[in-house]
This record gives sequence, structure tokens and C-alpha cells, in this order.
Amino acid sequence: MSTLWHRLQRLSLYYKVNGLIIGMLLLCSLIIGFIMLQSTSRLLDSQMEKRGTEIASYIAALSSNDILIEDHFSIFDRLNKTKANNEEVRYILVTDSAGRILAHTFTGPLPQGLPAVLLPPPPPLDTTLPSELPSSHQISRFSSNEGPIREISVPIEGGDIGFVRVGMSEKTTQILLAQKFNEIILTTLLICFLAGIGATHITFVLIQPVHNLSLIARQIQEGNYDVQADVRSEDEVGRLAKSFNAMAASLREKDLENNRLLEELRAKEALRASLMSKLFTVQEDERRRLSRELHDETGQSMASLLAYMKVLLAKLTSAEQKELLMGARDVAISVLDGLRKMAVELRPPVLDYLGIVAALEKYAQNFAQQHSIEVNFAPPAEKLLVSNDIALALYRILQESLTNIAKHANAHRVDIELTKSFEHVKMVIRDDGQGIHANALATALEHNRLGLFGMQERAELLGGSLVFRSSHKQGATIIVILPMGSDGHV
Repeated sequence: MSTLWHRLQRLSLYYKVNGLIIGMLLLCSLIIGFIMLQSTSRLLDSQMEKRGTEIASYIAALSSNDILIEDHFSIFDRLNKTKANNEEVRYILVTDSAGRILAHTFTGPLPQGLPAVLLPPPPPLDTTLPSELPSSHQISRFSSNEGPIREISVPIEGGDIGFVRVGMSEKTTQILLAQKFNEIILTTLLICFLAGIGATHITFVLIQPVHNLSLIARQIQEGNYDVQADVRSEDEVGRLAKSFNAMAASLREKDLENNRLLEELRAKEALRASLMSKLFTVQEDERRRLSRELHDETGQSMASLLAYMKVLLAKLTSAEQKELLMGARDVAISVLDGLRKMAVELRPPVLDYLGIVAALEKYAQNFAQQHSIEVNFAPPAEKLLVSNDIALALYRILQESLTNIAKHANAHRVDIELTKSFEHVKMVIRDDGQGIHANALATALEHNRLGLFGMQERAELLGGSLVFRSSHKQGATIIVILPMGSDGHV
């Protein structure tokens, strides 16, 4: 039942309206036909009873003298002639006041259902008395082997002399009713057929504009805003078509505006990407320059200072002066070590000489020693060769990630996994720290702490992606996927 209902709901509005019109016409035709059939049946019954009463009254008026003089032949002749002139009359009986049959129209035995001696019957339960007949007239129905019989009994001289009983066969009535029923059925079918043709035409005229609007709405949904609906009337459908045209025009203008804004956005995004790329390039160039200056100039100066201190130490004779000079020399050595570490972090030489895998592993080892955090580095199974831009991006992302872990994660273990495929290189960094709330990234952005967003921007500029996953007290995971080579410059 549910499936049938869903199928009916998916039918076109054309079939729904057409079916509704034809169904209503069919229902009205059947109701009218039933009413007409009932009215016809009652009218035929009334006419038959009236006709039987007239015949019985006629015979009763003419037969009173014949009964008194016992002229049975005249009575018999009158009965047969009357029956012959009325096809609907099945039989006519004339009885005396005691109910004994004096004359009848039967040529053979009485039909089954009629008693041999007919006594004046009491009014039966289904007796029908037409309003225009006197109450002395009795009408009753019974069934015989020849079918339903309706008998009209009329007294002769008030019943003192006898009774005239006329049996009206209902076969004629049934034949007429069958004919009327067939006529009503044929008329109903003809009306429904003509109504179906008319309903189909009317439905097509009414539904076709709605169907056209439905097609136009579908084209608008698909992005065709140049379509226009035909306005052929000023009724509701016409106003709806005008609304569709106005909506399509508005959507067309909005689409043009959106395309213009999208082009401007793309141009701004391209400009932003170019500026970010140049910014990263300038930043790396500056780091390279500072690394070189710290290593070559400042480092050499500090080395020269240590050499002078060594010479000065040999010339000093006071133990107190030597102790002060040794303290100053230790400070200079510490400063020189810090400068060398800073130079390596700004631009690690191992990245240029030994490659990205060695640089990442070396940085991970140094990080573990400095922060007392267990770091496990898993290099790729095969040799990894990437462009300078990709290598530098991987190194900076690892550098920023480990720095954030040391500052905020309170972690005890970090796992670094580096893998490669035919087209991509993937680096996964996991820690067992305290994790980070979902709104912490938005808060960091509001306070201009852009470490994670800077890593994500660097990856996207190279055509890659960076995904950050974290939950409170469950640690954090950073997944970086970059292409094996890139035409960008970082």
C-alpha cells in the first residue's frame, strides 16, 4: 500500500488532475444512475399496481350480476379477454365471499405457491397501498415457480359477493428495469468517455503552462539564467511566469556579479600567494645571509678574541687576573657555541650537503638532547630526492612543530615518520602531549600566533596540504603531504 501511494505521488500533475476529473464524473454518473434506477423501479411498481387495481376494479364492477345469477361462462370469457389484452397480467381469479374460486384464467394447474382455496388474506407485512387507492384494496407479493407475483385484490360489493384477484407478473418490470439498467450503464460509459476526452483537453490546457514553468525552473536550477517563460495570460499562471522571468533576470545579474567577485578573489589570491612566496623567499635569503654572517664574520671575530685571550693569559702573572680572564674566556666560548647553533638553525649546512633526510634526523637528535624528550625518527625505506623548495619546507615545518611541542605540549615522546610515494612525500609528526582544544587555533590566530597557519600556508603554496588533528589530553598529530617536485620558490 505504501509503495502504491509513493508511486501515485510521483505521477505527473497532468495524470492526477485528469484522473480526479474522470473519477468524479464517473462517481457522479453512478450515483445519478442508481437514483434513476431506483426511481424507475418505484415508478414501474406504482404503475403496475395502479394498472392491476384498475383491471380488478373493472372486472369487479362488471361481474357482480354474473356472480349473482351464476353466469360463470360470462365471467370466464371476460377474464380471458382482459388477460389477453394486458400482457403484464399473469392471472385473474374471481372468488366468492368464502374465498372459493369461481373462475380463473389458468389453462393448467395453479402455479406453485397459490393455494387451491384462496381465503381473504390479512394485510401482509410488505403490503403497499398507494395513496390514491381505497383502503379496501389489498396488494401483496409472493413467490411462485414462475417468479415474483404481485397480486391486487379488489372486493366485489364490499366483499359480500366475492373478490377479484389480479396477479401481475414482475417479469415485465424486471425486463424493463434490465433495459433501463443497460441504458444507464451505456449512457454512463458514454458520458465518462466524452468526459475523459474533455478532461484530457482541459487538463492539458491547464497543466501545460505549469509544466513549462517546471522545465524552466529545472533549467534555472542547472544554472541557465537566460531562459524566459512565455506570458500568455494575466491570470495566476501568467503572474507566476512573470515572477519566474524576474527571478531569472535577478539570478543572472547575481551570477554575473558573483563571477566578477570570484575573478577578483582569484586575482587577489594569486597576488597573495605570490607575495607569500616572495616573503618566504626573502625570509630564507635573510636567514641564509644571517647564518653566513654569524658563521663567517661574527664567528671569526669571536675566535680571534679567544686567541687574544689565550696570549694574554700566558703573560699574566697574578692568579686572580688569570681566574678573571679564564671566566671571560668561558663566556666567550659559550657565546661562540650559541652563535654556531643559531647559524645552523638559520640555515643548516647538512641540508645542502647531505640531503633532507639527514637534516631532519640531525635536527631531531639535537632537539631530543636539548629538551630531554624521546624522539623517534623513521626515515623512508628508499632514498628520498626532492627539490630544494620541498626539502626546505619539510625542514621548516618540522622545526616549527618541534618548537611548539617543546613550548606547549608537555610531551614525553615524539614520533616522526617520513615516507614517499611515486608523486608525494609525506611526513607525520605525533606527540603524546596534552593536546589542544578546538578553539585554541582560533585564539592563536586572533593573537597573531601564526606558527601552525604559517606551516599550512607554506605547504599549500607548494601544492601540498597540512592537516592538524588533536584532542584534549590525547596528544596531537600533524600530517604534511607535498609533491615530489614544485615549480614554486620558497
